[in-house]
Amino acid sequence: MIFALRCLGVSLAFFLIFYCVLSFAITQSWKLVQRHAHWFASRHAADVLFGMRILPVALATLLCIVFVIPSFLMFEPRISSEPVGEIPLALGLGCSLLFIAGAYNAWVAYSRTARAVEGWLKDATELPTRAAVRIFEIRPEVPSLTLTGLSSPKVLVSSSAVALLGADELNAALKHEIAHVRRRDNLKKLLFRVCIFPGMSQLEAAWSAAEEMAADDEAVTSTREALDLAAALIKLSRLATVQPACALTTALLQDGTSSVNARIERLVVWDASRRSLSRSTAEWYVRPALLGSLVAVFMTYGIAIREVHTLTEWLVR
Repeated sequence: MIFALRCLGVSLAFFLIFYCVLSFAITQSWKLVQRHAHWFASRHAADVLFGMRILPVALATLLCIVFVIPSFLMFEPRISSEPVGEIPLALGLGCSLLFIAGAYNAWVAYSRTARAVEGWLKDATELPTRAAVRIFEIRPEVPSLTLTGLSSPKVLVSSSAVALLGADELNAALKHEIAHVRRRDNLKKLLFRVCIFPGMSQLEAAWSAAEEMAADDEAVTSTREALDLAAALIKLSRLATVQPACALTTALLQDGTSSVNARIERLVVWDASRRSLSRSTAEWYVRPALLGSLVAVFMTYGIAIREVHTLTEWLVR
């Protein structure tokens, strides 16, 4: 039991170190990547930003599983009176508090969203549709059109939006929200709430803007549909002041007129080639780099875990 607790404490300490260092690096470097986002289709740009946002927790977890835990299990004696130092204890406690804060943050966001959606759905009417997503007409004017739910998504459309939009415009707007369902954007937002770190809000906002453009591109297949979606954005933006979105919902109209204007401008000059832009050029570099990294890890794994154990020994002391 003591050995297992020591292993857990060291693993948590290293996770916290990896996570904080990687998160800080992401907060300082993501804008450099965003400058080159125009090389890719919007969906790929959004994927890159999402990947950067979750990279710290994913890579920190991987490093602990692949290096830290095996090195401790292989080289640390099972019976040892070696005390655990104050530093790993403090880091382990800090990591535990980080997990608790992330879980609490996610729970608060989920609870507030659930309460808001429950209020919106009072006296709601389900609209007939052949889509896989249930669509409800709600009585409040705001939100005018939004996607809710994680495992069982629903699209909520206000009665004012139904009355204001033409059939083609409403259909284009609904296709936009269904695109968010396919990309599981509300679930990604929940993951953001779990993986907390100061300074990530701008990256999350950039990801959200890229996701909106990606959903626009997936919702339209012709100039006519693009203009219908642009018209829907214009009409709904004039309908009422945009209500601040709940944390775990995806509204057709996000906060900020600049992002809405940018989307309208893209739709007015819609180009079919945007849907076919690929990341194949980047893959020529990314895939060989990943393969080379795996080979390098495989060839040097024994040496690497010995060095990691040396670090754990230094940390424990």
